[in-house]
Amino acid sequence: MKISYNVLKKYLPYLESPEKTAEDLIMHTAEVEDIYSKLDTLKRVLTGKLLNYEKVNGSDKLNVGQFDFGNEGKKQIIFGSVFGLKIGEVYPVALAPTILPTGIEIKKTKMLGVSSEGMVCADEELGTSYTTEGLIRFSGNTPLGVPAIEIMSGGNIDTILEIDNKAINHRPDMFSHIGVMRELATIYEKDFSLLYEEIDFSGEKKYMLENQIPELVKRYIALCVNNVENSESPKEIKEFIEAIGNNSKGILVDITNYSLSFYGQPTHCFDKDKVKGAIVIRFAKSGEKFLALDNKEYELDEKDIVIADNEKILALGGIIGGKESSVSETTKSIIIEGANFPGDILRHTGRKLGIRTDALNLFEKNIPASFALHGVSLIYKTLKDIFPKASIESYGESYPKRQEQIKVDYDIKFINKLIGASYKEERVVAILKRLGIEKQDSKLFVPFWRSDIKFKADIAEEIARIDGYDKIISTITDINLGAIKQENIYKLKEDTRKFFTDKGFFDMYSYSFVNEDLMKKTGGEITHCIEMKNYLSEELTHLKNSLIPHLLQSLEENRRDFEKLKLFEIEKIFHKTNSSVNENYSLGGVMVSKKEKVYYDIQNILTLFFKKIGVDKYEYKKSENYPSFAHAGRTAQIIVRGQSLGIIGEIHPLIGENFDIQERIGFFEINADKLASLAYNTKKATDLSSFQENNFDLSFLIDKEKSGKEIEKAIIKTNPKLIKKVSLFDIYENEEKLPGKRSLSFTIYIQSDEETLGDTVKNELIEKIIKNVEKAGGKLRS
Repeated sequence: MKISYNVLKKYLPYLESPEKTAEDLIMHTAEVEDIYSKLDTLKRVLTGKLLNYEKVNGSDKLNVGQFDFGNEGKKQIIFGSVFGLKIGEVYPVALAPTILPTGIEIKKTKMLGVSSEGMVCADEELGTSYTTEGLIRFSGNTPLGVPAIEIMSGGNIDTILEIDNKAINHRPDMFSHIGVMRELATIYEKDFSLLYEEIDFSGEKKYMLENQIPELVKRYIALCVNNVENSESPKEIKEFIEAIGNNSKGILVDITNYSLSFYGQPTHCFDKDKVKGAIVIRFAKSGEKFLALDNKEYELDEKDIVIADNEKILALGGIIGGKESSVSETTKSIIIEGANFPGDILRHTGRKLGIRTDALNLFEKNIPASFALHGVSLIYKTLKDIFPKASIESYGESYPKRQEQIKVDYDIKFINKLIGASYKEERVVAILKRLGIEKQDSKLFVPFWRSDIKFKADIAEEIARIDGYDKIISTITDINLGAIKQENIYKLKEDTRKFFTDKGFFDMYSYSFVNEDLMKKTGGEITHCIEMKNYLSEELTHLKNSLIPHLLQSLEENRRDFEKLKLFEIEKIFHKTNSSVNENYSLGGVMVSKKEKVYYDIQNILTLFFKKIGVDKYEYKKSENYPSFAHAGRTAQIIVRGQSLGIIGEIHPLIGENFDIQERIGFFEINADKLASLAYNTKKATDLSSFQENNFDLSFLIDKEKSGKEIEKAIIKTNPKLIKKVSLFDIYENEEKLPGKRSLSFTIYIQSDEETLGDTVKNELIEKIIKNVEKAGGKLRS
């Protein structure tokens, strides 16, 4: 998400710098991925004065002229005849070598035998729309050889903060400038008085609309406004739109982009004269066609939400507008749409049709229904300022179930316990107030824009986040919880990571998902993988059934940085069965080598690994069935204690070429769940005692600073032959009853290999245990 620093600074004048602002957002709210300005991409677009020119021999349309760039000297530039350049005027000229924001690469070149050292840039090539003509003409006294963007922006070049969307997916309010500003004001402990526009249109003449699916489209607003036109946007709005990466397309389009980025509410403007009858919100009919603003026709089905009139579809609800109802240079009356669409249904439609828009992205975050009126109000107010004669014709709204205010229990003890802090109530209430959360008795009233806050734990997180996680003091509690039984798979994962990293392998962590392109590169079919119903993106559509494709992809991406590269991963993979999905941990590895013995290098590593984890009976057998990426003659099954656990071999050279790797690639992949069940089983069994086991409980008082491990050792030391196990089962602390102390309660298990233990032996042992514990600093609790 792109945020304009100029806009932030306008409303928050105390901001120090873009860098400091980004740093504080990172510390408290979200990752800032990049900070940049237009100057970064337009440094080589300089102001140049045309001194003279002539036609290029052999061309009716091309001219070659001399341009003066001040300290940069004079340059020869070829230019066209479209805009009619004049001697003595100053123009933005891109000097070679450079790349423009639009992706155009400028090189020194020759055309019809004439050399050119750059290009005169029209607005379109700069990614701007500063003029209606399409080319900026500076006055003759403009400084020469300076970045043209400095002159164009009056020296006030905007800086863009690009915020990582993933970090704020749960915060719909943060996908807007007003949300980021409110967040910064809270961090800096400043008042924030900028409110959402909210005009009461209820007294206007009613506009007829029909919402056939009110349980899904929770709010829909249509405001009809006359006496407007799609003229050029005011300078401030145009600069804002272009700063965040959009092209200015006239005020009736720009204002909806402005609402989306400033308030976080998607809106749309229909040409009212193109709408026939009432607006209807409904599901599409199966096979119904829709011509969108991207000039593509889409075939819809009954799961797609559309906005329609009596004759046609006006828009694909919450995703994209329609060509047949779009505004144009002749538009005089509009219908402003503000709505609240269901993100899950829109996500499905967008993926099915291959459409991804900013509006869809926001509705997926489940933005509050209240935003709809704010967006429409902002647009009307702005248009009224630009077109004083603009007037409301009618207003229609469907809002059957009002958004209820969220209430959360206030519990200062819970907050402090969860965070591990000791906040005073005044501090907590002050932070909450800056967040817009009001306290009334034992209840907290959450503002409509924070629909993500629902529980006491959310409140605690907000306090810790705003005050700063770095202010929470880390402490370590020294207690003995007794022996923890570790399942083999978790022990295997731990031992695997240590073993392979010690052998020079890099530990990889990849997504659980693959796409068709990656599967094709490995010679596989995406149909062999499990498709997800609600996949994250077009790049992450299926669950992976092998670790090798991602490992090969990582080899390709990192190969050039290392002379030798070895990678491994231990993670879950997924397989289709007749009636369900099977998942298991898999261990996979790859290594690149110029040697012919890469297969044996992998085999030697596995031999050492099997020894490490206690697997003593294994062999490698030639495989008749092998995956698509494997070299048929250099692949074998891994057999452990008679079970086939996986494969070892080399990647087929043609598959290696798909990943731009010419050397040999060794690989292995093993079912880690099965391996774990067969590992760690080489210890010799010992005979069990035939005499009865006995146990008893003892509780000891110790100083709080003392470790419970010392007491456990003292107990066992009393008689290691008889005391088979000591288990801590209770820890009790009460500063009022046991100041400076704590009570540890143990169950002690005793058993003899020679006789049944009677009460006399047991009582003597207890006395000795008590004495030993007293020497270690403990005292029997009575």
